[in-house]
Amino acid sequence: MTYVAWDESMSVGVPVLDEEHRRLLDLFNGLLESGITPANREELSSLLASLQDYVAVHFAREEAMMERCGYPEMDGHLAAHRYFADEVEKLARDFDGDNPTMLRVDLILLLKDWFVEHIQQTDSLYKPYVGEKV
Repeated sequence: MTYVAWDESMSVGVPVLDEEHRRLLDLFNGLLESGITPANREELSSLLASLQDYVAVHFAREEAMMERCGYPEMDGHLAAHRYFADEVEKLARDFDGDNPTMLRVDLILLLKDWFVEHIQQTDSLYKPYVGEKV
């Protein structure tokens, strides 16, 4: 079961960034599909670590592109990225605290309420700046 599927409304017009957004969605969906039970604790821990690592890689690439293209709303975008990275880190801490139910709820909220909205609304704002210069 896929909780959130990629669609063209999420495209920012930059193939590498679109692919990274797809990969992040896959990681979220993998976490949600894992069942979040003590039996698959090792798998969950690995998926959360992968999510943290990939968030850092993606944000670094996206921010470098925005900077090269002179995106004027860079400060607000960076703040949004820091918020998201902090939330992913919090998920990992909550998981370490043995609260699997809250991990699942927090993942769903972060995926649907922040990540998808961020791609469709906030990331779409840099599309005219980055898309034409990449």
